[in-house]
Amino acid sequence: MTSTSQILHPAIQSDYRKLRETFHFDSYYAIQILIRRLDVVSMFFWNSKHMNEEQVQESREFFNFGWAPFMKLFLKDHNYNIPHQFIQTHQRDYDWADSVILHSGRLAFCKQFLDYEKADLLRFINVKENEFEIKYPNEQIGHAYFERKSVDFFREEIVNRIIKDKKTKNLLTESEIKLKLREIIKNPFGKFISYATTEEIDEYYNEKGHHHILRIQSYDDFDTKDTFGGIEYWKYVDLIEIICGVAIMHTDACIELTKMNSKVDMHNILSYMYFKDSTIKIYSNYFGVNDEVIEQMISCVTLSKENYEYYLDIPAPAPPMYFQVSENQLIRSVAGCLGNPFRFLNAELKRKYKRDYDIAVNNRENRFRKELFLFFPHERIIKISKEINLSYNGMRTDIDAVAYDKETKTLGIFQLKWQDPFGHSMKERFSRISNLYPKAKEWIEKMKFWFSNSDTKTILNSLQITKYFPEAKEISEVCVFVISRNDIHFTGIKTDERVAWGSWHQIIESQARIETKFDDPIREMFVKLKTFTPENRMKREEMPTRQNFEVCIGDYKVFYKE
Repeated sequence: MTSTSQILHPAIQSDYRKLRETFHFDSYYAIQILIRRLDVVSMFFWNSKHMNEEQVQESREFFNFGWAPFMKLFLKDHNYNIPHQFIQTHQRDYDWADSVILHSGRLAFCKQFLDYEKADLLRFINVKENEFEIKYPNEQIGHAYFERKSVDFFREEIVNRIIKDKKTKNLLTESEIKLKLREIIKNPFGKFISYATTEEIDEYYNEKGHHHILRIQSYDDFDTKDTFGGIEYWKYVDLIEIICGVAIMHTDACIELTKMNSKVDMHNILSYMYFKDSTIKIYSNYFGVNDEVIEQMISCVTLSKENYEYYLDIPAPAPPMYFQVSENQLIRSVAGCLGNPFRFLNAELKRKYKRDYDIAVNNRENRFRKELFLFFPHERIIKISKEINLSYNGMRTDIDAVAYDKETKTLGIFQLKWQDPFGHSMKERFSRISNLYPKAKEWIEKMKFWFSNSDTKTILNSLQITKYFPEAKEISEVCVFVISRNDIHFTGIKTDERVAWGSWHQIIESQARIETKFDDPIREMFVKLKTFTPENRMKREEMPTRQNFEVCIGDYKVFYKE
């Protein structure tokens, strides 16, 4: 029997070939048009006279999914060996870009649905000849929705509060800085933009760049001392922070110019092309390091002829900060700078410096443990600052973190997992599930076996609690936690109800949102985290609905209808 995938995959590939054939000029022009449209849509397409809010969100999502696979078609035959001109683009170019990116997004969505089918998250029903309806086994939105909500809470409620409370170095207000920008902006030929910035303006936007990367937060995936290709991670972070600040300044300058001259087309000024050697020299002088250091770091935030096939195969990837268009030319993308450049950076560091990446990953556990213990600042809590290795009756395992309350006698044991974010990739999702659940289940059973066959004195001694608190003689309750740095709840996967499962962001949100009246910090974290499981949140929170979807692929129609 022919599967849905066997039918639709060839049709999808055929449609992509047809999309490629809609452009008959040099591939470079298509690449530049697509980057410019991606930047403008990402930064400014928040509302439309012709679409309601739901349709706008759908279009933005199709852009997120559609730009990469379509861009890849042009990069395959792009000539990097010759310099290229900075061109002026027009409305007909944007109309073309919209039509092809949106259809590419629908095709990419359909490919994503085929991957969901493999993961048993939905089914394709052949309702008519050449028509397939998408059916979900569970009518409610999946667990990933709550993972995102916790991340959003952290960024919006915690990070923004930190930024707000920080004392700013800037003496200028937002309106004053806009006036300063207007003083330096020039408008060559009435169509383009140029300006020579000042130290005062630079200082203002450097701080803006710092605040921007605080909101992104992915840079905490590694310690500042971790090195990649011989360069410390903090140096990559510092470079990204400065480039983000420059991109924010450039965006503001473009907005001010369009106010000064309404005939200026944002597409022709927002994305800009730079010579790579000049860009490297500017930043090497700024940071006081060799050109080679800056070149290496910039290469890790650049979509280049070496990495585009690897990166553009990721579903809905974050745009890069730079697109390479020739050996010495880069186009800076504000969508890449102000989206999430760390998603691109971390993927590229893993690709280019696999050994360094693995070493850095192994260093994460100590940092994770220290940050977890910040939730237990009380002096009465004994916190064991290293992994505990256990061996009993042929059984070997370890406990990543241990906490013991001297007053309530509550014991907390933790397994810590630093799962990298997987975005929309079903391959990466499967990898996270495979790495997390079987090992966690095995660990839970070993813990159950050990606790059931050991007396209290043995447990307290083995966990080194008596080393720091010799008076410990009793355990009133054992709270078992499995904590992941990122996603931990997956649709269709059952978790052991004896255990509190949570992501790092769910711990933060549950601690902030839920009030308890008992004085038992370890048990309090356990109860709050259990309350915040997706299953429990579904019972008390308003749930979004799935949006209707329809795409024609060759002779086939694929749709979802509520």
